[in-house]
Amino acid sequence: MSLSKDNAVIGFIGLGVMGKSMAANLLRAGYPLVVYNRTKAKADELLQMGAEWRDSVADVAASAN
Repeated sequence: MSLSKDNAVIGFIGLGVMGKSMAANLLRAGYPLVVYNRTKAKADELLQMGAEWRDSVADVAASAN
C-alpha cells in the first residue's frame, strides 16, 4: 500500500524557523500532521491550521505512519 494524503499521518518534531515553515507547507498541502516541540507555544499557529499536538517525541512516533 502506498501512502497518500488520505491514509498518511506525518509526525513532525522541532518547530523552529525552518521546521515550522516546513510543517505549515505540509498542512497547506492537505497532509494530516502530528507535532511536538519543547515549547508548545511555538506550535500554536500550526495547531490552529489543523495539526494535532502530542506530548512527547515517542507519542509523535506512535501516531505517525
